[in-house]
Amino acid sequence: MPNANPTLGRQCLAEFFGTFLLILIGDGAVAVAVFTGAFDLLAVVALWGLAVTFAIYTVGFLSGAHYNPAVTVALSVFRGFPARRIPAFVGSQVAGAFTGAAVLWFLWQGFWEPTAAKLGVAIGGEGSQKLMMVFSCFYPNPGIVGTGPAELATVSTTTAFGVELVLTGVLLAVVLAVTDARNSNAPGSNLTPLFVGLCVTAVVGIGAPLTMAAINPARDFGPRLFAFLAGFGPIAFPGPRGHEAWLFIVAPLAGGLAGSAIYSAVTRQSEERSEPRVAAGGE
Repeated sequence: MPNANPTLGRQCLAEFFGTFLLILIGDGAVAVAVFTGAFDLLAVVALWGLAVTFAIYTVGFLSGAHYNPAVTVALSVFRGFPARRIPAFVGSQVAGAFTGAAVLWFLWQGFWEPTAAKLGVAIGGEGSQKLMMVFSCFYPNPGIVGTGPAELATVSTTTAFGVELVLTGVLLAVVLAVTDARNSNAPGSNLTPLFVGLCVTAVVGIGAPLTMAAINPARDFGPRLFAFLAGFGPIAFPGPRGHEAWLFIVAPLAGGLAGSAIYSAVTRQSEERSEPRVAAGGE
């Protein structure tokens, strides 16, 4: 929960820095896997979970630790977050993700061209999503499944949309549950970041081979914008299949709303069933 009366500027700075940490650590783990092969899938998903946990613990008390437009929009609809603050929060999240990608580009500057040559691709050319996956998401996962026509056919656009919708829905249901004052099973406030991070680890783990599990429009769009400016061109926008640039925005937003709606409906019905009935006459 945010502290008492932080200014919008401080909240936006917290959203910027928290999302920056997500990309620096989470996409940083993908960079280690792509450039060195030192990390396997388990290591990458574990570091994504830790990235979320660390970001929430670090500056989440200022802004509520959204770091994700799907979270911001869902909290506005279902938890009373002021709608007028959505543009500022989302803009800060995208800017933080963009900056995280820029820092990773600089940190790994000596690896891009040699790795492209090793993979037999040119940055911005066909198949270079094997490199750009350091920044943004593709379906299926280029590093695990591949980029050829047969590999692309294993995950359709409809399937990818469904994966992102379902996984983001699960994430938002868990976020609402662990922050629900009515939930007697919710962790204490100082453990909430850990459980949110564990949820991210779980959903990224099962979704990574299929769509790389964006579950966060800012996490994909900010680095995608940087990759475009860095020379990946059409691999970034609109994406090698022509759908990536919008799919990883629309599907998580829809999934966040769907998961939040389902959680709210289930808990409201449960609360109604638990209310004592009052007999006629008030007895």
